Amino acid sequence: MVREGVPHLPGVIRAQTELAPRAADGSRSDAAVAPSYTAPASCAGWYARGGKRALDIGLGLLLLAMLLPLVAVIALAVLIVGGPPVFYASERAGQGGSRFLMWKFRTMAADADAQYETWKQTHPARAAELSTHWKLHRDPRVTVLGRILRKSSLDELPQFWNVLRGEMSLVGPRPYLPRETMDPAMAEAIRAVRPGLTGPFQVRGRKGLSPTSRMQIEAAYGAQMSLLGDLGYVLRTVQPLLKLDGR
Repeated sequence: MVREGVPHLPGVIRAQTELAPRAADGSRSDAAVAPSYTAPASCAGWYARGGKRALDIGLGLLLLAMLLPLVAVIALAVLIVGGPPVFYASERAGQGGSRFLMWKFRTMAADADAQYETWKQTHPARAAELSTHWKLHRDPRVTVLGRILRKSSLDELPQFWNVLRGEMSLVGPRPYLPRETMDPAMAEAIRAVRPGLTGPFQVRGRKGLSPTSRMQIEAAYGAQMSLLGDLGYVLRTVQPLLKLDGR
């Protein structure tokens, strides 16, 4: 039983729909077993071994060169409106569970991290949202300019640096915060590949996906990873950006 429009991919997400044993009259209960998950086999083939990294470097450099003027304008705007720092680094879980700093344009108040630490004491319910969700609904720490950058996803442009460094890929699961709670089986599948600047989460729903559905489609990515598939994700990312469908 795959929910919320998430496709069933054999070998990655195994949805068990075994019904309860037959009763004496031959009927069955409608209760289904909850879905279980198996991590994908290690990605094989030329693309996984080196082609994907070559695409990250080649296409990443090309896109970054095209976007440099926009990057400069946004950096100046952040500096003028909110002062330094222009960039913000957030620790994320990478391939194999390794940790790295993911870069963004700063969209929150300069003391946002300190505010969160205070919230854990004064607003425990709101702070708890961040332990299971990738964002806080109507986060008051976000600045006016930050809301615009988030809506357009332009705050994520500095992540091209992470791609060129090999910490991220152009396409893959979104990087998870270390504090986010994940199903162990799905976490193994998600962390088998580099996290991506774009990927299933951005293309298939963004805000409309629950945390569980997000993990399901991202756990499936590694088993079907291909050159054409990744190029398709890059092209399909344009539509959500134009719709201002960011966070």
